[in-house]
Amino acid sequence: MFENLTTLEILKLFAPIIIADLGLKIFCVIKIVREGVRNLSKFIWILIVIFINIFGPVSFLLFGRRR
Repeated sequence: MFENLTTLEILKLFAPIIIADLGLKIFCVIKIVREGVRNLSKFIWILIVIFINIFGPVSFLLFGRRR
């Protein structure tokens, strides 16, 4: 599927997904630091958000933030 594309073209293709993922991670880390968390420690939630790609930030927004 990507045989005829160069590395730069593939990077351009995935750039919106990469930017959205980074933006979501930054948003969640700032929210964790400023507002706190509900059930785990802040450090654990930051690790989950950073190292588990899309599911980390989404799980924090669903289960970890204070209401």
